[in-house]
Amino acid sequence: MSVLEKASELIDCLGQAGEPVSLAFVRSALDMPKSSTHRLLGELAGLGIVRRTEDGRYSLGPRLLYWGEAAAETFDLRVVAEPTMRRLRDAVGESVHLYLRDKDMRVCIAAVEARHELRPFIQLGRPLPLRAGASGKLLLAFADDEIQRAELRRAKTDAETFPNAPGARLADELARIREERWATSSGERESGVAAAATPIVDSRGRVVAALSISGPITRLAPSVLEAARGPLQQSADEVSDLLRRG
Repeated sequence: MSVLEKASELIDCLGQAGEPVSLAFVRSALDMPKSSTHRLLGELAGLGIVRRTEDGRYSLGPRLLYWGEAAAETFDLRVVAEPTMRRLRDAVGESVHLYLRDKDMRVCIAAVEARHELRPFIQLGRPLPLRAGASGKLLLAFADDEIQRAELRRAKTDAETFPNAPGARLADELARIREERWATSSGERESGVAAAATPIVDSRGRVVAALSISGPITRLAPSVLEAARGPLQQSADEVSDLLRRG
């Protein structure tokens, strides 16, 4: 086993322990000689990867916090999600989109288009409202209270802008979405387009994105959307699991 592999196992050992542990604990867990364990711990402590407490125990070091933040900032959700999105498109036959919330708007960051000639077009990166459309409502349902209150106020005057949106009924719909983790829409943001969405969550259980399917109302009747619920939620769970393991 290489030194790098030993160091990786040692870091995993400290992380799984969840609290500072003794040299003997690490040596026993890794089945390494005491001298080798002590030397490796000392080298990693010198790099800030491991921290040695005042009573001589060991835990994960501050340098890992920096690495974790850097990894989170550069982690591309699209790269993780797109293979699953392609499989979902092939399973349901409709376009698949991935949305993130940006303050009081949502943006599509990835799209796998249906093979039908008649399909909705979503421009990547274009800000769209939260209070209309399946993905928007889903992200809004899990947004902070201030954003929800602002969108609920706007929804009351949406009769002309989004005539098919929930409007004054939005609060009740958001409560249902939080309970079911499932949102649908029909002609809310764009006439003739139906959609369904379900959440993607991170390792802390926070909703970080919405995975959706969309297509013409003529193909996506309510019964068809309901039939797609299983495949869509399974795909979202798959991406969420990849995020947790990433």
